[in-house]
Amino acid sequence: MNARIRDLHRFLYRPPSCWVTSRQRGTHKDGSVNWAPADALDPGKLTGWTTFSWYPPGQGLQPDSEFDTAKLALPEATAGGTPYALRLTAPEDGRYSVAFGGVIDTPGATPLNMHVKLGKNITADSMWTDDSHVIASSSPGRSNGSRGYGSLTATVRLKKGESVSAAGIADQPFLLGNKSLPGRSFFSVRWVGRY
Repeated sequence: MNARIRDLHRFLYRPPSCWVTSRQRGTHKDGSVNWAPADALDPGKLTGWTTFSWYPPGQGLQPDSEFDTAKLALPEATAGGTPYALRLTAPEDGRYSVAFGGVIDTPGATPLNMHVKLGKNITADSMWTDDSHVIASSSPGRSNGSRGYGSLTATVRLKKGESVSAAGIADQPFLLGNKSLPGRSFFSVRWVGRY
């Protein structure tokens, strides 16, 4: 009886969900800005599709707001002594509500094109060009000539162990998840129903 009633209600009351903040990828430093935090991944500017990286919950830029009820943000690597995740992994079969917000900066250049994508089961940056893995895509709105704010939402069917990721690109060398803008680059996944 407990498995049918109590455990089900407990699961529905606290479904698998996660909210994490971005760990900056790429760096830039000149006379006007210092976007080169010590824990940034990938020194220098980026080119080509690049997956956003995420701090483990409680270790990011807004630790009091970050959470993970079911280990969706599994650290995949460590850089500079801090672990990070590149994807959020489903702990149960189901439909998941996915929300993403990401900042792309192109310091010293005004790009003609910026783009963000959500993807399913992406294990390498080269997979972002394969549309069979892409869930949603958008061109970010811009706050100035060199900074774009992208956001995407989707409901995705995931089997246990499948994952979702987010990536960005620009036609000029760029950075992802600028650390000087805490909370602007985030990733959220929440179980909302059966597969």
